[in-house]
Amino acid sequence: MYLSRLVIPSLLIVLIGFTFSACSSKTDYGPMGSVNGKLTLDGKTIDEGTQLLFMKMDAGYAAFGETDADGNYSITWARDGERKSELPLGSYKVLIQPPTVGKNTEEMSAEEMLEGGDAAPAKPKFPVKYQQHSTSGLEYTIKEGENKIDIDLKSK
Repeated sequence: MYLSRLVIPSLLIVLIGFTFSACSSKTDYGPMGSVNGKLTLDGKTIDEGTQLLFMKMDAGYAAFGETDADGNYSITWARDGERKSELPLGSYKVLIQPPTVGKNTEEMSAEEMLEGGDAAPAKPKFPVKYQQHSTSGLEYTIKEGENKIDIDLKSK
């Protein structure tokens, strides 16, 4: 009886310790690479807010970026509760989405988001094929270090 009073609480403390240490440890994704570049349409600046989605199909990772007024972008992804500016190495398929019109999600209340809000994609000025990873024809290999990827979409 005395032994069980000591052993059970001790085991619980050890198990809780292992649980918290496992939860707080961060995943090692190995070597990483940053991605930035310029997105254009027929060599001309594309609309600000055009969205890029880099998808690592074999691992299920998705990373995002958005163009500025000059068409420049940088890709980030969220893992382990933080936004990262580097991605795991490998092949990524890319799709492009037009900027949203209406309220930006950062300006919307939780109720508006749950109701769908009024933010919607604008009509794309580029071919619809770029909006699907399976038809975009855009695939890039991310290598360790900085990866400058300039993408020029074709309207025809």
